Amino acid sequence: MTITLEPTMSRTYATGTGELPSALRATLNQIAVGGHVAAAEFASAMVQTAEVRGGARDIALATLMAAAMSHGPESATAHAVIDAALSLGRRRAADTVTVPSSRVVLVAGSGKKGVRTLNVSTPSALVAAAAGAKVIKVGSSATSSALGSRDLAAALGVIERSTTREVRQDLDEHGFAFVAVEPNIPAIDKVYGGRFHAPNLFSFGLSALASPVRGDVTLFGLSHPQVEVAARVLARFGMADVNVISTRTPSSAYIDEIGLTGELLSCRVRRGVVDQARARALPSSAMPLPIAQDSDEAVARTRELLGGQGLPAHRALVARNASYVVSLSDPSVAPGEAYQRVQDVLSSGLAQPQVMGGGAR
Repeated sequence: MTITLEPTMSRTYATGTGELPSALRATLNQIAVGGHVAAAEFASAMVQTAEVRGGARDIALATLMAAAMSHGPESATAHAVIDAALSLGRRRAADTVTVPSSRVVLVAGSGKKGVRTLNVSTPSALVAAAAGAKVIKVGSSATSSALGSRDLAAALGVIERSTTREVRQDLDEHGFAFVAVEPNIPAIDKVYGGRFHAPNLFSFGLSALASPVRGDVTLFGLSHPQVEVAARVLARFGMADVNVISTRTPSSAYIDEIGLTGELLSCRVRRGVVDQARARALPSSAMPLPIAQDSDEAVARTRELLGGQGLPAHRALVARNASYVVSLSDPSVAPGEAYQRVQDVLSSGLAQPQVMGGGAR
């Protein structure tokens, strides 16, 4: 299903007038009385929030998202809402970037974690690239975390890329390219950006779909237990090779990466077919998750890690996730070898963007 809307609305509804767009008003009433709302109707209501100004918009958004999440969420509804939101920007189809003798891994995630850890996905992508993988990292600025991937990339001097040519050039030269979410979906970001501090319908794939490029395989981290929902959403958008992962920590929080301990949830898409979701116990660990109190600490700790030092728990998390990316990029590399490569990179400091050539230039 595709809902096409004009990027700018012809009518704006002001707070306090008592007037709301018809589809939005009808859906809110259905939610209030416990009625069923079809995916297409829900998507229409969601995009009509763009016509509402002020606090009324945030109230409507909160009501819609809370209702959707409390009823599942359902993959059909998540797909419909993301599809409708993407239509706001009249975006062109994403290009697939390939390189010889390796699979390009696009790494993206939901964010909105239940635990405010140090950033893991961006240093993992940098370390994996330094260990021989080809990685496109898609990231956004922080909403609920101490430091988002985009914020961290900027602090490290990593240049954002927005075109296929730029991404391919960075992959050829350094094995790593960074793509920011917000510049590629400005219409969505204007309406919805920075408003959600917990997992929501957009968490089930928007960041990966915002990228103007795709790889051979997508690694998508989700801070929610319904990994199969994200897999189905991404498959509906034509992503034929996807690994969705989530970790339930011993405290029952969810993080969008492979954790130190707890339960790893995963769901794969292979050749467009969605497998059953799986769960397996992770090895026990006495190390606590590495927490950042603020953005300055998060940047400093990441610099230490990439420079060959860092907190043991942060190092362990990054090593585990980076080695997984290496294995996805080159399935012929055994897990043990991938892990050793990553450890060698972490010890050497070769993952620093300046060493890789990813700094300002």
